[in-house]
Amino acid sequence: MLLKRTDYFELGGDHAEEMETSIILYLKPDLVLLKHEWGQGKEKHPKIKEFTEGWLWAERKWSQISEDTGTGDPKFASKEKGERFFKDVTKKIGTLLIELCKSSKETMYE
Repeated sequence: MLLKRTDYFELGGDHAEEMETSIILYLKPDLVLLKHEWGQGKEKHPKIKEFTEGWLWAERKWSQISEDTGTGDPKFASKEKGERFFKDVTKKIGTLLIELCKSSKETMYE
């Protein structure tokens, strides 16, 4: 796991929920509707139980699974949460890339 989601966000979800909405509010706020226009991200779940067990995935037709194209409630999203999460993610990935650049295939293991 790159970062623990619950250290940053209160609610889970899959698309246009608190995490994604917060990140977009920070990076490109003009792409986000005004808060009073946000949906609740209510999602219809598949009838085939294997798709709900977490080991099987299929592309979904958004118009069939969601009333507002979101799957997860964005109500607690904020620019500040998005900024904190984005900066922590980029710092962690940047640190990894620096370590990879400094390492050698021959000396990568202890």
